[in-house]
Amino acid sequence: MFVPRSLKIKRNANDDGKSCVAKIIKPDPEDLQLDKSRDVPVDAVATEAATIDRHISESCPFPSPGGQLAEVHSVSPEQGAKDSHPSEEPVKSFSKTQRWAEPGEPICVVCGRYGEYICDKTDEDVCSLECKAKHLLQVKEKEEKSKLSNPQKADSEPESPLNASYVYKEHPFILNLQEDQIENLKQQLGILVQGQEVTRPIIDFEHCSLPEVLNHNLKKSGYEVPTPIQMQMIPVGLLGRDILASADTGSGKTAAFLLPVIMRALFESKTPSALILTPTRELAIQIERQAKELMSGLPRMKTVLLVGGLPLPPQLYRLQQHVKVIIATPGRLLDIIKQSSVELCGVKIVVVDEADTMLKMGFQQQVLDILENIPNDCQTILVSATIPTSIEQLASQLLHNPVRIITGEKNLPCANVRQIILWVEDPAKKKKLFEILNDKKLFKPPVLVFVDCKLGADLLSEAVQKITGLKSISIHSEKSQIERKNILKIGRVGRLGQNGTAITFINNNSKRLFWDIAKRVKPTGSILPPQLLNSPYLHDQKRKEQQKDKQTQNDLVTGANLMDIIRKHDKSNSQK
Repeated sequence: MFVPRSLKIKRNANDDGKSCVAKIIKPDPEDLQLDKSRDVPVDAVATEAATIDRHISESCPFPSPGGQLAEVHSVSPEQGAKDSHPSEEPVKSFSKTQRWAEPGEPICVVCGRYGEYICDKTDEDVCSLECKAKHLLQVKEKEEKSKLSNPQKADSEPESPLNASYVYKEHPFILNLQEDQIENLKQQLGILVQGQEVTRPIIDFEHCSLPEVLNHNLKKSGYEVPTPIQMQMIPVGLLGRDILASADTGSGKTAAFLLPVIMRALFESKTPSALILTPTRELAIQIERQAKELMSGLPRMKTVLLVGGLPLPPQLYRLQQHVKVIIATPGRLLDIIKQSSVELCGVKIVVVDEADTMLKMGFQQQVLDILENIPNDCQTILVSATIPTSIEQLASQLLHNPVRIITGEKNLPCANVRQIILWVEDPAKKKKLFEILNDKKLFKPPVLVFVDCKLGADLLSEAVQKITGLKSISIHSEKSQIERKNILKIGRVGRLGQNGTAITFINNNSKRLFWDIAKRVKPTGSILPPQLLNSPYLHDQKRKEQQKDKQTQNDLVTGANLMDIIRKHDKSNSQK
């Protein structure tokens, strides 16, 4: 096959591609012979390649260290193979020579292939020099169209450059509010705050004095008004305080910690300067996608996704491109740290997202091992749906003078999800499920059904499709990452205000959960089955919890019981 002349760039890993040497690879004689036998005009192909090369060099020239354009010279394929190093592969010239992206990998903004490189002028992912040139042309055309459509705005309101630093200051509107107005606002929004000298919540994103680009990205991503957790968590985070935050699913926790992360990393020179830890790769992929949306157009704001289940070499390569924000699962990041492939001494802010799930999955020691590599003065944010005792203990180890922020009532179901509890014996569960799927009032696709085991998921999925005719698919740990990602496009109810219905089947096999179910679901107004309300197991569990709470209250030292505790202690010692 004929190999046309193409522009090859060998990038120096130490200078992030600022100093490059262009190479023109001569076609192999055998390839020339093959093309002659096919009656393909070699000059025409070579001319086409040269045109593309010239187009690339005109759109994005690569300067040499001395400021002049890099020297173009010919080398043989053998020489090129000898000189190249595995970690310094030549940059791909054409998109067709680049592979397609795996799930979770960066995607070229032009053609959708693997975004192996980062455009130094826009920080967007590109797959080759060809797509970089096309991307820069698209950006230029977009800017010109914007000027033509609104010339007055382009002339009168030039884009303001970023300041050299950022310090959060309370907006005058917030400062002018009375203290009782602030407390009334928190009460109405269900915001509970604990900590010393906590800044007031914001009412609008404009109150944060963020860069205009970031404000634009927020509106473009659908963030018009901050949610309660965002109102309080964003200003506290922007001040650099450690935070322990708890909020319902779909409350906007991700944006609440992403804005402090972005603003902290934006003005840091060391890379990486921010770290976000998540328990699952799906959540990490989701957070990186949201981070890219908010960072679009901000200078030098690059991200890297470090998760298991995806190839390691591309992640290591991207990690070397002076990325500002790492989004990772603990296991993969710890492996990379042990290989000495990343230095975290420049990290200024760490977020541990879904910390309660992280501990349930047994990642506590891995998280602690990772944070040992982080500077002691680093800002730390723990985000959780609930705050059990284990999270309190972790917070006491990691956080310094933290601010606790809780929105919504603790451990209650999401308000946007209607709860239905049904008493169904095991043999009748499948029949009851099919009744629900055939009920137009209850069945609103997509539907997510939870089962106990992998085999059960596969068998039930086949039965649903066979009996009801509905499209059904199972998901579990034995599914490949590509399958799992495609399946998860069904989304999640309760996110960002989306409504949904949760139907729970219970019987005596789940008796250990009776009181937990009752106390969490009853306040939502849902009717509980009489078999549950009249169960002796429920009343026994309720009584034990009340006794435990009473004992906990007795153990607390307050001004009212201090003398009683001292007398009790003296009496026990005298008896000994």
